[in-house]
Amino acid sequence: MKIIDAHTHIDYIAPDVDGVVCCATKESEWQKIIDLMKIDARVYGAFGIHPWFINDIIFGWDGRLIQLLQTNPNYMVGEIGLDKYKPNMEKQLEVFVKQFDIAVQLKRIVFIHCVGAWDKILHILKQYKKSELPIIVFHDFNANENILLKLLQYKNIFFSLGKNAVYGKNCRIEQIPSDKILIETDAMADIVLIDIVNEISKTKNESNMADIIYDNAQRVLKHE
Repeated sequence: MKIIDAHTHIDYIAPDVDGVVCCATKESEWQKIIDLMKIDARVYGAFGIHPWFINDIIFGWDGRLIQLLQTNPNYMVGEIGLDKYKPNMEKQLEVFVKQFDIAVQLKRIVFIHCVGAWDKILHILKQYKKSELPIIVFHDFNANENILLKLLQYKNIFFSLGKNAVYGKNCRIEQIPSDKILIETDAMADIVLIDIVNEISKTKNESNMADIIYDNAQRVLKHE
């Protein structure tokens, strides 16, 4: 069984996977991910600034992100996003929109963190033509049915399932199309990806779910 971890961080790379997307949370991690990619062929890098760490921003960060992406066509954008329960939403929005626009302009896959700010995310998506949007992965997806239905109007959106799937929380396994599902550890060593696959398989009553999820991840990473 082949498995790709669609979202983790520099502090944990699962040993038993065939591929892994390692997302930065701050600029100081960018070079660490690049170094890791040099020694581990399984690792795909995503570069950005997480909403929890916007206060760590150093002037010129956006220009450095653009340069990094322009000189490395396979690099992705992430982890970026919005979090209602963290301070300074105005600055979060500024940093998120800037990074999201970079991903759109450079046509890069983007990994998004969203907690309690779906209204803002949906508003931002509407500012672009659907044909302009790159592949978007919402990590550790956890939202209501109304939000899911709105997101499913965009063909390039995928949903990465992790701890919420394991613990039976509101991740909408039944309603997410099988060809839009990815799986992740989010750098949690106690999250076993095969357990997530089994939970999704059981919920959807699909015996070949592992192959479907692996193929989905391949499509994402190949920009298909």
